Amino acid sequence: MFLTIRTAVIVDFRTMASYEGIATMYMSMPMAAQSLPILGSCAVQDKKINLKFPLSSVSFDLPEAPQDGGRDVEFKMAGPRGEMTLRIAYKSDMKAFVGQGVQDGQNALTFVFYKPDSPLKHLKNL
Repeated sequence: MFLTIRTAVIVDFRTMASYEGIATMYMSMPMAAQSLPILGSCAVQDKKINLKFPLSSVSFDLPEAPQDGGRDVEFKMAGPRGEMTLRIAYKSDMKAFVGQGVQDGQNALTFVFYKPDSPLKHLKNL
């Protein structure tokens, strides 16, 4: 007589951190001292962040999943043009996270993300 035991792993995606937002990539222009801002979107699922722009996208893992009221994080990321320092902070008055990627002393990326039901979702219409 054999006894078969089956186990199932159930992942409840509703409990995973999920945010959306907007992002700006500052593109360096050849032969110019200024950068051109490119508007894009931002999506966060648990520890994975995706920044999408018209001609490119950037994806990376956060050191930890964002939590409302959580601590600020700062980490480094290697890219095609060298190392970038990323800082993400929760802003309680906005109920949103604000992030910034700095490379060679200049902003390379900025982004804000918030819960899908936030009134900030209307920023995407700008």
